[in-house]
Amino acid sequence: MNSNTITNNEVLTRKQAAIYLTLSPGSLDKLPLPRILLGRRIVFKKTDIDTWLEAQKAPKLKGAAV
Repeated sequence: MNSNTITNNEVLTRKQAAIYLTLSPGSLDKLPLPRILLGRRIVFKKTDIDTWLEAQKAPKLKGAAV
Protein backbone atom coordinates (compact mmCIF):
# COMPACT_ATOMS: atom_id res chain seq x y z
CA MET A 1 0.00 0.00 0.00
CA ASN A 2 1.26 3.47 -0.89
CA SER A 3 2.03 5.59 2.19
CA ASN A 4 -0.18 8.38 0.78
CA THR A 5 -3.20 6.10 0.34
CA ILE A 6 -5.90 6.28 3.00
CA THR A 7 -8.19 3.28 3.35
CA ASN A 8 -11.65 3.35 4.96
CA ASN A 9 -10.66 1.39 8.11
CA GLU A 10 -7.46 3.29 8.64
CA VAL A 11 -6.47 4.98 11.86
CA LEU A 12 -4.95 8.39 11.13
CA THR A 13 -2.39 10.34 13.09
CA ARG A 14 -3.12 13.98 13.92
CA LYS A 15 -1.02 15.09 10.95
CA GLN A 16 -2.68 12.62 8.54
CA ALA A 17 -6.17 13.66 9.71
CA ALA A 18 -5.30 17.32 9.19
CA ILE A 19 -4.05 16.57 5.67
CA TYR A 20 -7.17 14.49 4.93
CA LEU A 21 -9.39 17.43 5.96
CA THR A 22 -7.07 20.00 4.32
CA LEU A 23 -6.63 21.79 7.65
CA SER A 24 -3.72 22.74 9.82
CA PRO A 25 -3.17 20.49 12.86
CA GLY A 26 -4.12 23.48 15.07
CA SER A 27 -7.48 23.86 13.29
CA LEU A 28 -8.06 20.11 13.56
CA ASP A 29 -7.58 20.33 17.33
CA LYS A 30 -10.50 22.79 17.55
CA LEU A 31 -12.99 20.44 15.86
CA PRO A 32 -15.25 18.21 17.97
CA LEU A 33 -14.02 15.02 16.30
CA PRO A 34 -13.90 11.70 18.16
CA ARG A 35 -10.33 10.97 19.21
CA ILE A 36 -8.64 7.79 20.39
CA LEU A 37 -5.78 7.91 22.85
CA LEU A 38 -3.13 5.25 22.18
CA GLY A 39 -0.54 5.68 24.88
CA ARG A 40 0.48 9.29 24.41
CA ARG A 41 -0.63 9.45 20.78
CA ILE A 42 -3.97 10.83 19.65
CA VAL A 43 -5.36 9.13 16.55
CA PHE A 44 -8.55 9.38 14.54
CA LYS A 45 -10.56 6.70 12.74
CA LYS A 46 -11.20 7.72 9.14
CA THR A 47 -14.75 6.37 9.35
CA ASP A 48 -15.40 8.66 12.36
CA ILE A 49 -14.11 11.65 10.41
CA ASP A 50 -16.29 10.76 7.41
CA THR A 51 -19.38 10.34 9.63
CA TRP A 52 -18.70 13.70 11.29
CA LEU A 53 -18.30 15.35 7.88
CA GLU A 54 -21.63 13.97 6.67
CA ALA A 55 -23.34 15.39 9.78
CA GLN A 56 -21.91 18.85 8.96
CA LYS A 57 -23.65 19.11 5.60
CA ALA A 58 -25.84 22.17 5.31
CA PRO A 59 -29.49 21.44 4.58
CA LYS A 60 -30.65 22.07 1.01
CA LEU A 61 -32.36 25.41 0.57
CA LYS A 62 -35.80 25.53 -1.04
CA GLY A 63 -35.55 26.54 -4.67
CA ALA A 64 -31.77 26.31 -4.70
CA ALA A 65 -30.16 25.12 -7.90
CA VAL A 66 -28.52 21.73 -7.72
